[in-house]
Amino acid sequence: MPKMVDHTERRAAIALAAAAAIAEIGLEGTTVREIARRSGFSKGIVEHYFTGKADIIAAALGQMNARYLAREQQQTRGLKGLEALRARVYCVLPLDKETRQEWKIRLAFWSVAAIDDDARKEQRLRLKLTRERFKADLEQAVELGEINRTCDTEHTATKLGLFMVGTSCSALMDSRYYHKNLLIELIEDILQQTTPGARP
Repeated sequence: MPKMVDHTERRAAIALAAAAAIAEIGLEGTTVREIARRSGFSKGIVEHYFTGKADIIAAALGQMNARYLAREQQQTRGLKGLEALRARVYCVLPLDKETRQEWKIRLAFWSVAAIDDDARKEQRLRLKLTRERFKADLEQAVELGEINRTCDTEHTATKLGLFMVGTSCSALMDSRYYHKNLLIELIEDILQQTTPGARP
């Protein structure tokens, strides 16, 4: 009797191998052959599941984002308003091996998205969903009386998103300067600046 193959599991395993390769040796060095070696599958099997390198990178980012979202959901569970927003923001930061890997994959995908329309559409959607989660927390904070009603939640969510991208990329490039304590201080500053009436 032929062995049953779990195609979803196999595709995920290849994507994870690609993610590890991109994080360790960069986008250029992450060839299909290297991904095959790391995943334990043949080059032909890798090419069977993915249409090309860009497709593999997108799948690797999908795996990393799924991991990030699971962590975000866990760390914001039961929290509301500013507490939820603060926890959500901290989830983004590249403070350990896992989150640094996520950011390396994001940057690799963004380099593709800069010149590929389909990848750019995917990234626009991801950014939009992040803004929406930030905005929902801010709107809840308004309802809870944590910040006053003069707060433009749409604008503030956009500002926070841009701040987090810039801060996280900087931390990835220079973790000695942008160390954990400094990042926390910067985040608390930006939360105070962007949420009028928020309690310190």
